Amino acid sequence: MNDENPNRGFCSYFKNLFRNKNEDVRETIEDLIEEAVDNTGHDEFSKHEQELLSNLLGIKDKKACRVMIPRSDIIAFQKDGTVEELTKLMVEKGHSRIPVYGESLDDIIGVVHIINLATCLLRGQDKTPVSQIKFNPVKLVSPEVSVLDLLKEMQQSKNHMAVVVDDYGGVCGLLTIEDLLEEIVGDIEDEYDLQENHIITLQDKGFFVADAKAYLDEVEETTGLRLGEENDKDSEVDTLGGYVFELAQRIPNRGEIIEGHNGIKFKILDVDPSRIKKIMIILPTLSSENNND
Repeated sequence: MNDENPNRGFCSYFKNLFRNKNEDVRETIEDLIEEAVDNTGHDEFSKHEQELLSNLLGIKDKKACRVMIPRSDIIAFQKDGTVEELTKLMVEKGHSRIPVYGESLDDIIGVVHIINLATCLLRGQDKTPVSQIKFNPVKLVSPEVSVLDLLKEMQQSKNHMAVVVDDYGGVCGLLTIEDLLEEIVGDIEDEYDLQENHIITLQDKGFFVADAKAYLDEVEETTGLRLGEENDKDSEVDTLGGYVFELAQRIPNRGEIIEGHNGIKFKILDVDPSRIKKIMIILPTLSSENNND
């Protein structure tokens, strides 16, 4: 009888690692992953296991501010709107939970789940103000809270959404338990997730205009440019907006031009106080021509 288990090698590694308490377990796991990636060592780690372990090791010092949905992207609803209006918003955005606010977004009063709305609709209360239906409590957290600590807290409290607030009580972002889990297991998509199109277009004279949310590999494939350098491999940035922010070390002003690598420049076309929204990519040849004018 063949009782081989494909996960046996994976598990046995951990048993052996933890038997020797004097060994730096974290460093050993990192070495094993590196060996597996280089195909020079053991093959007990599958590609999926390598990704999970790498994500787990990388999440150790990650803070909420690095993972949160920024304020400008938060989908929220004003409490005086009706159940019918909120239901339409949830369907349009593909969300099952939405925070509800009072006078402004800095006044989050609770979170409404789709089940709360379904109950009202079944009772014929579609015109009822959202302020009169049941809310779930909102969890407020600091931007500096550890992602792992927050995940544990949200599991224990059965709270699936947290609002990130700054030292002055202003809302700066939002997190769901799904966002935290995705830091470990990768993107989680279901049949109701809406496909997001990151538009990258070629303008007159060879200028490219791109959504700041566009992924770097997406931009490079479309433009044929190499944006970064070899020593950028350790960067965790994967979007164009994040890349330009890293270059500038701040949120640039509208119209500002940021110098990139390989002669490429980035002109900020649209921005708000919390994030870059649209960017013009100026090709190296055009950058040189502009400098000669």
